[in-house]
Parts: sequence; C-alpha cells; structure tokens
Amino acid sequence: MFFVFFTVFLSHAQLSGVEYDSKQFSQFKASRTYVLLTGDQKFDSEMQAAFADVWKITPYEFMNPNDFEAKMPDKSASFLLFIDIYFDKGEQEHFLTLINGGKKKFKQYNYLDFISYCPLNYWLNEPKNIDCAFRVRSMIQSMLQSIEIVEKNSISGNYYKIEEKLKKVYNKKAPNISKKTLLICEDGIGTKLPKSDISGIYPYKFEMCNKEKIEQVIKDKNTDYCYLQVASTKKKSLYVFDAATGEVLYYDFSPAFGGMNIKKSHLEDLVDAIKGK
Repeated sequence: MFFVFFTVFLSHAQLSGVEYDSKQFSQFKASRTYVLLTGDQKFDSEMQAAFADVWKITPYEFMNPNDFEAKMPDKSASFLLFIDIYFDKGEQEHFLTLINGGKKKFKQYNYLDFISYCPLNYWLNEPKNIDCAFRVRSMIQSMLQSIEIVEKNSISGNYYKIEEKLKKVYNKKAPNISKKTLLICEDGIGTKLPKSDISGIYPYKFEMCNKEKIEQVIKDKNTDYCYLQVASTKKKSLYVFDAATGEVLYYDFSPAFGGMNIKKSHLEDLVDAIKGK
C-alpha cells in the first residue's frame, strides 16, 4: 500500500496478484519508489523512519501528493500510497499499496496492478488510513517479505493460487508463535471474543493491550512478542506478525471469513496451526 487518499470505483473488479516473472514485477525492481506523504505528522514520521531502516529493494524518495498525478505516467517510477476502493451496496476496501507508474489516469489502476499490498482494519480500529501509523513499520516489512517470498519460491498463477501458496509459506512458521507473547489489541478484534473465552481456547501466553503497547514493541524490535492483527474491510483477514521483524507467522483468509468480529472458531484455527495440524 503512501499516503494520500485515492478513490477507485471498481464495481466488478477481481482481486489478483502479480506473478514473480511478470513484466510488472521486473518493472518494479528497476524503478525508483515514491512514497506519498499524507500531511499527518505522526504517520509521515513513522513511515520515514520505517523506510530509512528497512527499505533496501529500490531507491526511494518521499513525495508531496500534489506531485503524484504528473509523475504517475512515468514507467521508471513506482509508488507507495493508500488506495480506497468503493463498490456497489456501500462495500469498500482500504489498502496500503505498491504500484508501478505508467498509466495516464489513476482510475485505470485496479487489483491487477498491485505489486504488494496490506489491508487496513477499517471497520474496527483503523477507520482513517493514517490510524495504522502504530504498525506501519510492520506493514512495510511484511510487504517487502511478500515480494521476496513470491520471487524466491517462483510463485505464479491467479490471485487465489498466489494467496494459497503464500498462506502455506506463512503458516509453516505458526509454531513459533507459541514461543512469544501474543498481543491482542482490545479494540481491534470486535466484540465476540472476550478475554475469558480466549483463555479457554488459547493455551499459550497472551496479553490484551492497546495500540500503544503494540507500537512500542514494534519500535523496540522486541523479540519476545508477536501480535494478532485483523484486516476488516470488504473482506476479512487474520494475521499474526512478529513484532521485531514484521514477519507474518500466521495468515487466514477465505471468502466465507466475513463479518467484523473475530470469533472462537478463528482462534481455534490459529491454535491448530500453531500445533502443526
């Protein structure tokens, strides 16, 4: 997914990924990445710090969003920015997205152009795009790692095949979660999973917390923690991120995963993955 707000109306768009051997992938690797600032001091400072620390894949610079439209047709450029997608019936999706330059109009971009992306927890505790500032370092790290995984494993196919292959790579790491304290943000999981239920399902160490605690362990690169992250927009995904590295240790997504709230069954699936089932 930086950081101006764009709206694309794609009523019948189909989510798709970029294959490791595609022209888009090669174009990105040869590009200079422009990171769009938002004007929000906290978010922009967190993004700048994250890039200085972890971004090694392309040269980069930060861009005033007013300059984006003129630079957008440049095929030697790539862009990191927020994209908001609105569908019929009020449905919507919100992403931090990495795209290549080369199109004359922004409305020509769609899912097929996403080099890498990270969904927001829009319906729960990230109603504004900049509300993800507390974890943006992890978002950047995980986006870079997804690119590396797709390339290293020569992953190809349509979106769903890429999604399933990435899920298998991520979930092989799930047993590592048991060695860390799992942070669960109280305002980020909905209302259907109280702490008493979590204690009865999750047999490992966990801590209910706020965004500030997660932000701090990410900044400290604390290897003792990982954190549960919901991404609730039109669809819903569930992740566990390593707080120190941004590595995805668990991932779950399916078209039937809907609804805003995390439920007992979702946590049971996580425990099964940790146990290697």
